[in-house]
Amino acid sequence: MAVASARNIVSLKDSHFNHENARIEKYTLADELPAQLSELELRPRAMAKPSFSVRTLTEDDEEKALRFLRRFFFRDEPMNQAVNLLETPDSRCPELEEYSASSIGQGYSVVAVDDNGDFVGLIINGLVKKEDVDYSDKSESCPNPKFRRILKVLGHLDREAKIWEKLPESCQKVMEVRIASTDSSWRGRGLMRVLCEESERLARAAGACAMRMDTTSAYSAAAAQRLGYRPVYEVAYADLPYAPQPPAPHLVAKVYIKEL
Repeated sequence: MAVASARNIVSLKDSHFNHENARIEKYTLADELPAQLSELELRPRAMAKPSFSVRTLTEDDEEKALRFLRRFFFRDEPMNQAVNLLETPDSRCPELEEYSASSIGQGYSVVAVDDNGDFVGLIINGLVKKEDVDYSDKSESCPNPKFRRILKVLGHLDREAKIWEKLPESCQKVMEVRIASTDSSWRGRGLMRVLCEESERLARAAGACAMRMDTTSAYSAAAAQRLGYRPVYEVAYADLPYAPQPPAPHLVAKVYIKEL
C-alpha cells in the first residue's frame, strides 16, 4: 500500500510523543475462528495462534522501521518500481528514507509487533493543521531525479484534492496516513484494519476531524474503500507528463478522506 503527502512535515519543535497514547493492545489472528467453525458445525482443533501487539512508533524505532520498509513498501510501491528507484537489491534512496521517516517524531505512527519482537506492519501518520498548509512544489529541491518525479505527483494530489473545501469549516486538523505497509506473510489477516483503527483513535485524541489517505496503487485504493474512506479526487498517471507510469491495474492515483 502506498500512501503519502508531499507537504513539509511539522518542525521538530512541534513534534511530541504523548505517553497517554502509547498503549499496547494484544491481538490473536484466530480470535474469531471458533465462532466461524461453529456455523459449519465443526469443532476447532488445537492450533497455534499467531498474535501481535500494537503500539506507537517512537523516534527510537526509526531505523528498525526503515529496515522494514526497505523489505516491503519501498520495493512494492508501483511508482518506485516504474522509475526503477531501487536498481539493485542493495540499493537505497536516502531522499525516500528521509521523507518516509520525517513525521515519526510527531508520535502518531503505529506499529504491529509479533511475539518475537519483529515488526509485521506499520502506518506512518502525520498531523496537519489547516493554518500550516503549504502547497508550494517541494519536488524542485529534491536532488534525486527519479524520486523528484514521485514527489511531483504527490504534490499534485496535495494541491488538487482541495480537501479542506470538502470538510466542515470548523475542521482545523487532519491526520494523514502517509505510509502503510505490512509483512507479505501477514497480509489478508486484518492487520491493516487494526492499525488503521488505532490511527483513528490517535487522530481523535489529537483533535483531528478527518483522516486522509493518498493511494497510488489499485490495492491501496481498494483497502481505503474497505476501511470506510470516500474518494474526493483522482488523476490518471497518463494525464501527468512527468509522472511515473506503473503498469495495470495501477493506472490512477486517488485521494480519500474519512470524517471522524
